Amino acid sequence: MYSGWLIILVLFSQGTTVPTASQLDSEGAALLAHGKLSEAEAQFRRALGTDPGDIEALNNLGVILRRRGRPAEALEFLRRAVVLQPNNARVHSNLALALREAGRLNEAVAELGIASTLAPSDAAIHRNLGVLLAQAGNDSQAESEFGKSLELDPRSPQTHQELGRLLARETRTDQAEKEYLAALSIADQPSLHFELGELYQNNRRLGLAAREFRSALRLDPKNAQCIQALGHVLLAEDRLREAETELHRAIKLNPSAGEPHRDLGEVFQRKGEFDRALVEFGRAAELMPNDRRSHYMRARVLGKLGKQDEATREMQLAQKLTQAERSGPLSKALNNEGTKLLEERKVEEAIAKFRQALQLNPADDRAQYNLGVAYLLENQFSRATQELRAYLRSVPDDPDGRYYLGLAQLGNGQPAEAAGNLAQAVRLRPDDATAHNAYGIALAKVKEFDRAAQQFEAARHLHPERSKYAENLACVEHRLDCCKLVP
Repeated sequence: MYSGWLIILVLFSQGTTVPTASQLDSEGAALLAHGKLSEAEAQFRRALGTDPGDIEALNNLGVILRRRGRPAEALEFLRRAVVLQPNNARVHSNLALALREAGRLNEAVAELGIASTLAPSDAAIHRNLGVLLAQAGNDSQAESEFGKSLELDPRSPQTHQELGRLLARETRTDQAEKEYLAALSIADQPSLHFELGELYQNNRRLGLAAREFRSALRLDPKNAQCIQALGHVLLAEDRLREAETELHRAIKLNPSAGEPHRDLGEVFQRKGEFDRALVEFGRAAELMPNDRRSHYMRARVLGKLGKQDEATREMQLAQKLTQAERSGPLSKALNNEGTKLLEERKVEEAIAKFRQALQLNPADDRAQYNLGVAYLLENQFSRATQELRAYLRSVPDDPDGRYYLGLAQLGNGQPAEAAGNLAQAVRLRPDDATAHNAYGIALAKVKEFDRAAQQFEAARHLHPERSKYAENLACVEHRLDCCKLVP
């Protein structure tokens, strides 16, 4: 009788063994390797419940949340990991990728710079730093990082591809071709064939372009973008029947893409089928309203059909878009120059560059944003407010835009308006301690002390090492009596 009870007790004891954080990490890593992100996230959260300082769980949760499109949550875990292990290059690298996904490119570059210093022999970190630098417009430094990466790992197709993209963008065609061919000698991937095909197409080497697009389709037969590109080349070679077949295929696979409609319109135009061409050009213009060629071709067909008033309006729009397109590269160059001047604290010179960029291209959102920030640095709060408001009309959900507009309005003596924008900044980026602090200051200025205290507490929780958040909290608890809030 007693032996039976003992067996039951032993079985019960074995069935309720609590797994260690290490065991949960191993299970989570296996799930992550198989792409089971939800299940892996659950295991890593269990591991953190067992050990809140589990670096593996913190890091992997950051990776998973970024891959699941939740960068703000990813940042919370990765920042905790960095605090616990400040010399861990892998964690800094993952934090940088999450910052990029959150739209914080400059911070991402800084984090990857730290990672590359900690792990100078890590080829992937140098490659990723090159990608971010290229996105930030610093092509020369990006090329240097790609070079370092290839010295460490010369058989990385991804790095050859990234360098090829940069060289192609700079119209260094022969060097770009060399990098794409090097990548293809290592890995036969559809994206490599497609990008090499684009390089050939842009340089009017149409036969080679068609060959590469067909090679891409051999590996990925239902890729609508490749099919459209092949149709475009066939159109350029005046092989209208083949082009029409490919473009219909592309539209069937992806009816919301504008390019195949535009190219199909040109097929019909060359065949003299103007009514059908007008339909396709109209659809292309709807899907790509800023595509000058769609409007230009539509204007020509309208003229052929005797609809002169409509043709004139379309042609004027096409000319306006052409001018904007031509001024785009110069506008971007001026914006990049202004950004460098800002980094050097030459704010007045930077303002001049940003204003020139906007004169060339009034739709340049980045130049508008940078001009607003530059005015803010000069304490020209009214001008900063004006530029940042204009920027946010185009990009309403940019947390940086909301944050800096809030600061400008605080400087301009508009705390209630500032509170509204800073509330949105905090909503869009809940892990940003500086935004919580600024929001707290705005609330305190309109005497909403309890809500202000909540914001300072949130900032202190995110960065307990920054004493000003605790000082601001104490200040509002004393209702600003004999103290001053610190931005």
